[in-house]
Amino acid sequence: MSNIYKINDEKFKSVYLSYNFIMPVNRVENSQNSVLGSVLGKACDKYRSQKEIERHLYSLYGADFNVNIEKLGDLYNIEFRIEFVNKKFLPKNIDVSKDCIHFLYDIIYHPYLVNGKFDESIVLREKLAILDIIKTRKDDKLRYSVQRMEEILCPDEAFGFNLYGDEDIIEQITAEALYKRYHEVINQSCVVVLLSGNLDGYDNLEDEVKSVFAEKLNHDILLKNLNYDVCTNHIFNRIEEIKETQDTAQSVLSLGMRIKDFKIEEYFAFNVYNTILGGTPSSKLFQNVREKESLAYTVRSRYYRFKPIFVIYAGIQLENYEKAKNLILKQVEDMKQGNITDVEFESAKESLLADLLEWNDSKIAISKMKMSNTISFGKENMTIEDMREKIRKVTMQDVVDVAQRVEPEKIFLLGGEINV
Repeated sequence: MSNIYKINDEKFKSVYLSYNFIMPVNRVENSQNSVLGSVLGKACDKYRSQKEIERHLYSLYGADFNVNIEKLGDLYNIEFRIEFVNKKFLPKNIDVSKDCIHFLYDIIYHPYLVNGKFDESIVLREKLAILDIIKTRKDDKLRYSVQRMEEILCPDEAFGFNLYGDEDIIEQITAEALYKRYHEVINQSCVVVLLSGNLDGYDNLEDEVKSVFAEKLNHDILLKNLNYDVCTNHIFNRIEEIKETQDTAQSVLSLGMRIKDFKIEEYFAFNVYNTILGGTPSSKLFQNVREKESLAYTVRSRYYRFKPIFVIYAGIQLENYEKAKNLILKQVEDMKQGNITDVEFESAKESLLADLLEWNDSKIAISKMKMSNTISFGKENMTIEDMREKIRKVTMQDVVDVAQRVEPEKIFLLGGEINV
């Protein structure tokens, strides 16, 4: 049985083929996966260098290929994607689809090996590249602060792992160990194929994928049956404040909040809640913390699709920490008390409806939406319009009800010399 999902939209000029390995991971596997994805994307048995890969892609009328890694809550995904121009837009209707499918197969299932393992020089090079990404993550203060809050909120959950792994684990990865991990990934993951974009004239594209990948697609793990732990059984105590000194002119305050007794059917109400709280420039956080009180140069809230948590982050001056913290907590409390205006409520819904419409402009976003909906709801056929309709049905009382179960849990302050 295979997980292949097709979405055809003729407004695009190209076709997007995405081959995904989705799996639960522990901390070691998480670190190995980031290096593995990078190594596999740089060479295979047929194209043994990045230059050879680029040359071949150029011959396919500029087909675009890359390897992407992402977290879907506590699940990890290694995605191999290629995008190519629909044949009706190429001279003499030249069809490069088969070449692109075979290329992806070669990259994934015919890796470049030396003496029965990955090439040590490539592994070392990619390890150094990944380590550099990890070491430089502090350069973006806002992003780093949000990532640290994710780690602080979920220290023993895969979601809380750094996407690229731990430095000490990566440094110890060998070519042999990575090749062993490779076999675990291709044999034990949920394999998902996404086909989207302009599929006009490609009636047999799915059959071609099945023909090339054959038994590789026949995994027993179905996407809609993947089990991801949303960690609803959590003990709520007083808010814990954590501070980290860093040489920076401006500080970042992050507030981590967790949802009590999370239910997936409330996903859309929580989206409206988040948008009212801090999802747009007209939100409570932006208007009250930034515009009225000038306590932050930026402030937003983020709701995580696959985890029952929110993270609020604000760029502040260190001396404004207490004032900003208290005012942010007040906005959360106001949501609990139902202090929401009709304008705030309707503006939030209109913003979400508009955002969903924008998804239609990206073949990748449409594909990711289908995959996410299948994992979250077990519904393969939930469309963007279905999602828009569910947003429309969210009531003010729905938002107030879910607000009662959002609990502030951790505060992380990243700044200079901290005396607050």
